[in-house]
Amino acid sequence: MKNRKILVGVLALLSAINFIIADDSVKVERKDIVIPYITKNGDIDRRAVRIFIPETAEKPAPLVFIAHYPMEENAADFKEFVGKGWTVATVIDFKGAEHNIALTDDDLVFNSAALSVVRKLPEIDRTRIAVTGGSAGGYMTLMLSALHLGICSSVSNAGITNLRFNIYDYFNHAQSFNLREIAKLDADERNDRQRKREVMPIPVLGSIFDVFIQLTANFPDSNDADRWAAFSPASLTNCFSNPILHTHFTSDILVPVDQVTKKFTYENGSTLPEGFRLRLSEFDLPPKLQHSMAEMIHADDLSERKIPAPEGQKVIMPEFDASKRFNILVFDEGAVEATAGHLKNTTGYLSFATYIETHFALTSRLTNLLTVEKLALLAERYAGKCIQLPVRETTDATLYGSAAKYRADVLDELVCYAEGCGRETLAGIFQKTAETRPDLLTALNEIRAVVL
Repeated sequence: MKNRKILVGVLALLSAINFIIADDSVKVERKDIVIPYITKNGDIDRRAVRIFIPETAEKPAPLVFIAHYPMEENAADFKEFVGKGWTVATVIDFKGAEHNIALTDDDLVFNSAALSVVRKLPEIDRTRIAVTGGSAGGYMTLMLSALHLGICSSVSNAGITNLRFNIYDYFNHAQSFNLREIAKLDADERNDRQRKREVMPIPVLGSIFDVFIQLTANFPDSNDADRWAAFSPASLTNCFSNPILHTHFTSDILVPVDQVTKKFTYENGSTLPEGFRLRLSEFDLPPKLQHSMAEMIHADDLSERKIPAPEGQKVIMPEFDASKRFNILVFDEGAVEATAGHLKNTTGYLSFATYIETHFALTSRLTNLLTVEKLALLAERYAGKCIQLPVRETTDATLYGSAAKYRADVLDELVCYAEGCGRETLAGIFQKTAETRPDLLTALNEIRAVVL
């Protein structure tokens, strides 16, 4: 472990020295892959991911998988990734509200399927795959990190970590201030979207509320703490196998930082309405949903720091503790204000290439750590008992959402892991998992027969 820490530190330094933003001269090959999957309604949907392979890429090439939201070719981070010779995979034909509403069901299935497909492409080095995304994409990044084995590292920016708190309790609470003011308008004004936005005391949140509140349809019983926990990254930290960098801003009014770490939550800004609440402790949450993500990670594995927010248009490469599996970096923009979004004033570009490159140098064979909880989650998917990725009825075993596809993916991920960790180590994890989850014994024995 000591040698690994030294190696990671040296690699981080070298990456920082060699950092560049690619110009537009980098040529890329574009390849679209259509992925059929079964929706929650039992229909077959087809969505595509686009693979960008830079001409400078080695073969097989490292991959950066962009979760949920699409990445544009003119984006600074896209140019940075392909400039380093990394392949980029991103969704295309993203349908805003439709796909945001499906964040915890069909969209989660599709992103899981897409990751499973692209990792098996012959031009991709499956030991060097990073996943990243922001906002809802940050949430998706964390969920994929919990559900899948073999990701080299992940970067989540402003991702939701406590779904029940954020979408059900907090969003409804915050929107109540907007609705109070909208109720004062006459009938014509209430039909005028711009006018409603003008009177909203929390306008940015109000503009997305009607879309994201529909996520609660996947949670018909608001008091079903187990189901909320299954879709909340803060409750899945024992299932994170790969290193994760999570960034946030203290001023985030859409995804309050208190659910990530309670250390850096300010008192309310002066522009927020009286009685406005931002902290987990201010809501009546079930006991298992009262903790921040930081509280659920072992202290020896965690680095959490508040750092100055970037200024101007310069490129910022946030420092991280390469010896820790989890880094939480909170940029200090002061208190939350009524007109903020994920941030208030920052305009600088945040680069996370150094973090990704550090772990690419190690590969997933060194960065991944299989836990008993993660193996149990994989066994649940194999057995068709996975809450997050439920099996859909079908006679077509080639479709994602089918029991056959989930079983094949689980075996594939564990076989690859066994090649790196050693079968003796893996056998011990199987034994411990069987002892703690006897209900999964049949699935574990079937998996073990193939993997070991």
